Formats: sequence, structure tokens, C-alpha cells
Amino acid sequence: MKFKFIIKSTIIMLIFAFVLTGCSLLVKKPGPAKPPISHRQPAASISTSSEQISQALSAPISQQLAAQSKIKKFVNYDELKEFLEQSSVSTYPSSVMRGLGVDTWKGMEMDFAEDMALSEVAAPMAKTMEAGEATGLGGAQDFSQTNVQVEGVDEADIIKTDGKYIYAVVKNNLYIVDAYPADQAKVLVKIEFKSRPNDIYINGDYLAIYGQDDVFYKTELYQRFKRRSSYTYLKVFDIKDRKNPKQVRDLDFEGNYLNSRMIGDYIYFVTSNYNYYYIDGEPIIPRIIENGEILSNDSAAGAKYFMPEVYYFDIPYNSYNFTTVTAVNVKDVSKPINGEVYLLSGNQNMYVSQNNIYITYTKHISEYQLEMEVMREIVYPRLSVKDQERISKIEQVENYILTLDEKRRKITQIIGRFTSTLSEEDQERLEKELEEKMKQKYKDIAKELEKTVIHKININKNKLEYKTFGEVTGHVLNQFSMDERGGYFRIATTKSRTWSRYEEESRKSYNNLYVLDEGLKVVGALEGLAEDERIYSVRFMQNRAYLVTFKQIDPLFAIDLTDPKNPKILGKLKIPGYSDYLHPYDDTTLIGLGKDTGESEWGGVRVKGLKLSLFDVADVSKPKEIDTYIMGDAGSDSIALRDHKAFLFSRDKNLLAIPVSIRELLDSRSWGKLTFSGAAVFKIDKNGFELKGKIDHSDKGRPSNRDYWRGYSYYDNTVKRTLYIDDVLYTFSNRYLKMNKLEDLELVKKLELKKLKSGEDDDFEVVN
Repeated sequence: MKFKFIIKSTIIMLIFAFVLTGCSLLVKKPGPAKPPISHRQPAASISTSSEQISQALSAPISQQLAAQSKIKKFVNYDELKEFLEQSSVSTYPSSVMRGLGVDTWKGMEMDFAEDMALSEVAAPMAKTMEAGEATGLGGAQDFSQTNVQVEGVDEADIIKTDGKYIYAVVKNNLYIVDAYPADQAKVLVKIEFKSRPNDIYINGDYLAIYGQDDVFYKTELYQRFKRRSSYTYLKVFDIKDRKNPKQVRDLDFEGNYLNSRMIGDYIYFVTSNYNYYYIDGEPIIPRIIENGEILSNDSAAGAKYFMPEVYYFDIPYNSYNFTTVTAVNVKDVSKPINGEVYLLSGNQNMYVSQNNIYITYTKHISEYQLEMEVMREIVYPRLSVKDQERISKIEQVENYILTLDEKRRKITQIIGRFTSTLSEEDQERLEKELEEKMKQKYKDIAKELEKTVIHKININKNKLEYKTFGEVTGHVLNQFSMDERGGYFRIATTKSRTWSRYEEESRKSYNNLYVLDEGLKVVGALEGLAEDERIYSVRFMQNRAYLVTFKQIDPLFAIDLTDPKNPKILGKLKIPGYSDYLHPYDDTTLIGLGKDTGESEWGGVRVKGLKLSLFDVADVSKPKEIDTYIMGDAGSDSIALRDHKAFLFSRDKNLLAIPVSIRELLDSRSWGKLTFSGAAVFKIDKNGFELKGKIDHSDKGRPSNRDYWRGYSYYDNTVKRTLYIDDVLYTFSNRYLKMNKLEDLELVKKLELKKLKSGEDDDFEVVN
């Protein structure tokens, strides 16, 4: 089949409409050094001259790619303001939204933020749970901690324990439970929030909790704002007296919650503002409000101010995503909030080591941008001098006079007039020339069409310092696709399958593993792994990496990273099914949690029940599957497939516990009947799995499909987390906290987490 680059006037106008979209970069001329934002001196005019815009519009793809990776810093907020004014994108101005009604706009923001929160909760992650240290609270010395990826880097969760108390979020409520000893367990206090919390952190006698702030919209302060944004709260409570928690810090961040970690006494809190827009008279950067007062963006205001550096990239912003990274001290409320702001264009993944935050996003170059460059090279010189001058003048007009859309329309009119004058023979000749040029350009730049950009931020208590950037081909699955060890950053990616009208066949997907040095320069690489498959899970362990890819069978790759400059595949194992999550049992054994698969009647792949696998990787050249355990049929599920914090493992206790919902095929239907929902508890050793029993939170003893489809009844009785204190297993749902002996799963006690009426005077109420 011949793929034609049709040069009819209508098609050309559509293609050339991307000229400005693809290259609307603000390329700045070198100038004299300017003082940093902290000095707050008046800005010189931002470099948006007609000549520079014209240069940007005609920038080649290679320059665009380089611009998308190089970070720049605004000299001050006046320069940022001018950038936003000159580089406007499609947003929803306040005046327009008032026409729709504030409630409508607020609802749109809240729905979007809720979607973001749900996707964040569903994001897959992982690491082991180890025994905690003695708390000094009269609690146990042996208790499970949140399952985190990096030791010493805590992750927020819906439930935490310190060996004496359990802190659990249920809908709008936070329960503090005196949980040890189990037979005397009781609810000490409930804090009911009007705005539903997401997760919590515990740091000794301090508790931090965050969520979308739905109450803030009703305040008098918010009514004075012109910019209608979502807000995320972060509250800190002094819990020395567990029966009487006292709020000591009340923060509101303009934007949606993206991610966070806690190292030592500092929470590194990341929020994002999507489609952020500037309104005259409003703060130029997202607000932070502490105890009801807006933090000034001027250091002259005194101790309470927030004046971060703001970084940006020379990319064609289709929408603004202000990503704010802040460092908040949990124990000392007098410590100021420090942070940095990044002007990005899309979503990010985040990996955090004890010393660095790595923020990633995927950039793309479209075929339309390639076509635009070819048009520039071949068609533009054939225009008359007069038409070239007209286009140049249009490009040079300031954006506040003619928007990019208006410029597109005017330029396409000029191009349309030119193409209409070509004879059919000339069109065919030009068509062939363009097609050949495009095929060559596409071949040369194929690896650049999808790349992950990595930005490295050094963290040290309340200090954040941007370090450098790097880039690799493909996109990352989640935080477990990344790792830092011995000064090297390791990352696994999938290059997506691509289709092009300039190639007879599509380019199949493939997978890569890269090793980058401290400056984020690639020093070692494995590319082209498992063609036509994608990564389902990754685990880095010391100087090895384990990758699971999948299409029809599950290849487990064992990769040696001892020599960072020369990573090697040591072995691989192909078995039915796939693992969504890999967890280390020890240095030579892996646990896999995923789905079993089989061949369908049409010869394709049929996903079946939940599958536990135990892999022996002692001989990495010949990895083996020691044992498997299959639970249920198609439709069976586990929260732990998508959220590693639901995965409880203790090698010392030979314990593995995960929430499960089991479906069984009782007839020929492809979707089985729900037969169990609760926690599955296993004895695990290096020989395999043994089911010890199941713990159910439903009152009926068995959930019904009717309850499942009704939603709330089923969800409230669904086990969401498991943890242990000494020799008691605690299972947690929205309705109950159950305590069972680890030895035989005999019930010790059951606490009902009751709903109480909310107060009216504050955004939370402590209920004793």
C-alpha cells in the first residue's frame, strides 16, 4: 500500500496548522547575568521579540527535542508573569466560569481532583515490611510498618501503627485505636473531617493527614480569590495525648495532590495545578495558606513567606502544569516551608531516594511536527517572496495581539492559495518528494518520538536544589521502574508500538533498561528486550534488576548491573501468566503476584485467577518457578496488584497476607460469581505457599453479587490492609478492625468503626 502525502489545499492547510503548535518555543537570547528570584529586583523584559518568535516557529526537530529537556529558571516573578501573558494557552478564565456559576466550575475541579486522587491510590508501588523498633509507648517491639520502596523513605497510607496504637482513615474519619494488647483493644478517639482525607504519616507524637479541601471553597477568604482552583490540605496534629489530639499546623496548597514522601522530620509534598492561568492582581505562583493566612511571596514580609524558584522548559505548552515541591517540618511548626516550582506540560512519575527526588515526564514528537519541518524545508522556499514576508510578519506579531489560533488560520490561508495554483502534475511531483523526505526523517528520528525526561532534585531537610536532567527512550510504568544505587540511577522503560503512514508495517513495542551516572548521562543500556511486549513489573535488588514483560506468556528477565556500563541479561524464564508486582523474599528469591493466563478458544490469551509465584534466582542464568498458588477464576482481584501497601510480608514470621476478592466459574459464563472477599493468609518459606486461612469482614459470611454491584455495602466490608503487632494479625476494612491470632487465625477481638454525626463549627471535630 502506498502512503501518500497528499498536497491538496484542504489537507495542506490542516497539516500546516501544526506549524505554530509544534514550534511555539520561546527561545531566549543570551543576556547579562541577573539576580535570583530571592532578590526580588524588577525584571528586564522577557525575550519574546518578533525575531525570536520567528526563529522559534522555524526551529528544527533536533532543536525542539533539546529544548524540551533543558530546564531554565525565571529570573523573578515579573519575568514569569510576562511569560504567562505572552505564551497564553487555552484555559477557563474566571469571568467565563462565573457565567457558568462558581458551583459548576468548582464541581469540575473537584471531579478532576477526585479522579487524580483515585489514579494516585491505584498506582502500583512496592517494598518489604520489616519489624519496627520499640516505641516507648508501652507497645510491642515487633510490628509491621508501611510497605515502602526505599528504606528510610516513608510513604503515606490509610493505616499506620507504632506497635501500641493504630491510626486508620475510614472515609471522612480518622480513628486512633489503642490496639495492644489485642484483647483489650478499643477506639480512643475519632477525628471526623468535613473534607475527606487521603492518607496519613506518623512521626513519633505527631500525625500528618492530607486530602482535597472541600470546605475551603465556602470560606470568606476563598470568595475573594479570582482564580478558582482546587486546594489540598495538610494538617499536623500533636498526639502526645492520644485521647486529645491537638492541631498544630493547618496548611492549604493551591492545586491537586500528586505525591509525597517523609524522610526524617520532613514531608516532601508535591502538588500540581493543571491548566493554571494567571489573572492580574492574583499571586503569580500557586498559593500556600497557613492557619488561614496566605503566605507572602516576598521575603520582606517577615518569617511567614513562600518564595520558591520557578523553573520551566522551552516546550510547546498545550496546558500549564505548575508542579510545586515543598518541604514541611512535621515536628517543628516554626520551621518555614521551602520549595521549588516547575512549569511542566503533563503528568509525572516520581521516585525518591534518601538524598534525591526524581521527577519524570514523557515527551513526544508527533508526525505532524515532522511534516511541518519537511514543509519548511521543501514547500516554504517555493512560496513567493511576498507570501514569505506575509508569513514572517504574522509570526512576529505578539501573541496578545494575535493568538496562535489566529496566526494558524492566517498562514493556512496563504498556503491554501499557493497550493490551489499548482497543476496536478506539480502536486504529484511535490507529493513524491515530500513522501520520500518524510520516510527518511521518520526513520532517523524514530527513537526520539517517545522519551522520558528525568529531573533530579537534591533534598537535605528543608533544602531543595535542582541538580540536572537526563533522558531515555520510552516511558516508565511506575516508581518501581526506577532505582538509585551507588551514585547511579537505573530505569526501565517500554517504547510503545507506533503506526505511521510512512511505513508499510507498524513498529513493535520493546523494552529497555538504562543506567545513568550522577549527572544523568546514560553510561549503560540494554535495548530491544521482549519485542511486541510491555513491562508489567520491575524490581531492582542490589546489583540486579528483574523485569516481567507480557503478551502471551510471562518472561522474567534477570539482569546483571554489577558493571553499570555493561548491563547483561543473565537469564530468563517463560511461564504462563504474569506478575503485576515483584517482592523480594531474600537476595535469591522473589515473590510474584499477578494473574494466571491460558489460551482462549480463539487462540488468544485468556486472563484467569490470581496467581502467586515463588521464583528462585540463585542461579540467575536459570531462574526457576519454585511454587505457584492460584486463587479463583477470571475476575478475581486484589488491591495489592495496584497498591503495594496492601501487600504484607514477614520472612521472620513466614507470613504473607493480601486482600483478595475471589470469583469462581460456576457455569459457562466468562465472569464468575463472587464467592469470597477478605484477606488470604499464607505460610511462606523458600519451598512455597501454604494457605493458612481466610478472614472475612462481611456480616453474612459470604458477599453477594448484589452487594458487589450495589457498591457501598461490598466496599465497606472489603479488607483493604493487613498488619501485625507481635503475634496478632490485624485486618482493616471501612467497617471493622479484626484481630486474629497468627498461629491459627482464631478471632481475638473485633472493633466496629462506627459512623458519628459531624460537627458544624470547624472543618473537623474530635469525638471522644
